[in-house]
Amino acid sequence: MSRPNPTSRERFQSGVARAVSELGGDRSAEEMSGVSKSVWYDAKKGRAVPDEITNWPAMRDVLATVAASRTGVADWDRLYEAVLVESGRPRRTPPVVHASVGDGGTRSRPPRQLPPGPGVFAARIREISLLNKLLRDDPRHDTVPIAVVVGQPGVGKTALAVTWAHRFSEDYPDGVLYADLRGWGPDEPVAVEEQLPAWLRVLGMSPETIPDDNDARSAALRTVLDGRRMLLVLDNARTEDQVRPLLPGTSSCAVLITCRNGMPGLAIHQGAGVVRLGLLTADESRVLLRDLVGRRVDEEPRAAAELVELCGHLPLALRVVAESARARDTVTLASLVAELVDVSRRLDHLDSDDPRSDTRTVFSWSYAGLTDDAAEMFRLLGLFPGRFVDANSAAALAGIAPAVAGRRLRALQRAHLVEEIAGERFTMHDLLRLYAMEVAVRDESEFAIADARQRLLDYFLHTAWRADELVVPQRYRVAVPGATPISPPFHDHDGALAWLDAEHGNAVALCGLDVAELDDRRWRLAFLLRGYFFLTKRVHEWIVSHESALAAATRCGDRLGVAMTHSNLGVALHERGDDEAAMRHYESAQRLFDEIGDHHGVSNALAHRAVIYRRRGEYERSLDLSTQALGFYRAAGSLRNVAITLRGIALVEIELGRIDAAEEHLVESLGICADLRMDMDSARSRSTLGRVLLMAGRLEQAERTFRDAVTAGQECGSEYEEGLAHWGLGQVAVSRGHDQSAERHFETALGLLESVGAAKADQVRAELADLVNRRRTRPSP
Repeated sequence: MSRPNPTSRERFQSGVARAVSELGGDRSAEEMSGVSKSVWYDAKKGRAVPDEITNWPAMRDVLATVAASRTGVADWDRLYEAVLVESGRPRRTPPVVHASVGDGGTRSRPPRQLPPGPGVFAARIREISLLNKLLRDDPRHDTVPIAVVVGQPGVGKTALAVTWAHRFSEDYPDGVLYADLRGWGPDEPVAVEEQLPAWLRVLGMSPETIPDDNDARSAALRTVLDGRRMLLVLDNARTEDQVRPLLPGTSSCAVLITCRNGMPGLAIHQGAGVVRLGLLTADESRVLLRDLVGRRVDEEPRAAAELVELCGHLPLALRVVAESARARDTVTLASLVAELVDVSRRLDHLDSDDPRSDTRTVFSWSYAGLTDDAAEMFRLLGLFPGRFVDANSAAALAGIAPAVAGRRLRALQRAHLVEEIAGERFTMHDLLRLYAMEVAVRDESEFAIADARQRLLDYFLHTAWRADELVVPQRYRVAVPGATPISPPFHDHDGALAWLDAEHGNAVALCGLDVAELDDRRWRLAFLLRGYFFLTKRVHEWIVSHESALAAATRCGDRLGVAMTHSNLGVALHERGDDEAAMRHYESAQRLFDEIGDHHGVSNALAHRAVIYRRRGEYERSLDLSTQALGFYRAAGSLRNVAITLRGIALVEIELGRIDAAEEHLVESLGICADLRMDMDSARSRSTLGRVLLMAGRLEQAERTFRDAVTAGQECGSEYEEGLAHWGLGQVAVSRGHDQSAERHFETALGLLESVGAAKADQVRAELADLVNRRRTRPSP
């Protein structure tokens, strides 16, 4: 038998249950509505009869914001009334609807000018809730409630405004006025002298009574609106001057504005609240795509997830892709992904016959509204290969002072073409970046583009050189070409490390900038990042940057650059645990250094190969190569390399059981480290010496040595070395039977080593687990 149609009460219950689920539970529903979570719980379980809900309007408003319900305020009210009737309870008093009155005193139908809603709408629960607070819940009675929805092009400002206005239109019994002010688009913006008469006529004024002067028209609009409860939607506004004459003077009306800038003047002088509309989350994007495309999203979840990422969670792009999927229903989502993966044609695949839905066209309207200086900055940012840009990098691109670049970035931020993140750094949406690159190629000369890229690389080269000098002061550094750009934005070790933390991703992207004329700069930039990567164990970025550098040095024919990059790439691969690949690079480096006649380079390759042999258990061979390298370093006076190589020899001697010899070499190494202020190498040698002392049973000395290693690791900013030292302290505590102390040190070590992705974290984890198991199984005293 088929199931009978659900009753009104059953539909009410299931609707509330779906809404509560999408809101994230009873507590979230309570926070958004002010209605007790117990009432929400009873309602979704069918236990609460509607007339027992004392604050139904608040509950209803939240229910109407939930996309899954697909039900507006009026629909919920009708369902509420139906449940009352079904339950034999009295109906509520229906709301009074006021008709507007024209000049002749005749009652006319209230204007309802809203265009159709988008049909399928992303949830935007937070933003709708915020609009409710600004326009419906504001307790002030002497101020016109105004909300300004701002956001980048294509983010869905109009969809949000129109959807909200439809859902809550019955709150405004005297009507809803709507105007597309065409602030951004192919047509001229709507002039005040055009919009004011149009609204006055709709509100009942005869043409002959409408004043000729705009100020008088604006006053007439405020007069007509006085005492009425109306909503005014000003969509796609460009400037505050376009909006102000259209504002009512009575708090019984509400105003909803969408624009691409924040209109700060309205916030300052009219008390407007701003709703900043950002990109959709991954879940919201997937739900929107599924609502638009249907079950194909469920059938191809991986392709759907890739589409969402390729569209950058931008609603406009998702809608264009969805329309393409619907129009070509035999084409798989994976095929659409294959089309969009091609960066050079991605915007082509996001075009549309309707200019309002064409991604490139919508972006062009914002670009056309920029000043010449801001437009140039927008174009140049299309050449920036990294994710985040600050005023210094932007200044290098444009060849201007950082303060000027900062002002231009702020102008782009106000136009919502870039977004500010922490620390006065800005980012641009991936699709906007592609458009910026297109207009750069279109509007800038080849010389200007080449010049901007070289200035940017020179800034990073010279700044990275200075940062490396402060972070790893004793390291050899290659010379860098180009004129010294602006002063680096730091003056000490901590500032240099902070700059590298913030900018290393951009630097890696610059290393990968495949421009032959910049090859000599690219490999040198990677070389200057090596010390930072070794310190922080950012092995993936280290490998990526040096693979690009190796290709660049090879293409520009710099044999020394090729040899150095082989050597440093080998160290990175060794850190990753790929010793076979590392050995191949070391051997290539040694061969090239030998051909060039660079004996220091040859010795470096010997010392690196010795490390691989030690890991293989070929200790005598490792000692032989290390001893050869050490002899050269001593003769050449390369004390930093002497200290590092002595530690490597000590590690072999530990494996061979030659504890006294290892201690002797480590003490010498530490002396050199202290003289040269080699904090990171001091931490490494101290931890190794701590191992020696622990093996010799000299626990008090071992503990002191490991504690000194912790301090050295902290001072040089190496979480890896700090973690190794804590590991050693834990092992000392185990030897003393201090299990609680050992557990604390192991946990600290594990957290530090995991934070940098170190393979040794597995060993620490195993020792910690063994310790915990022993404590659990140990009999009670």
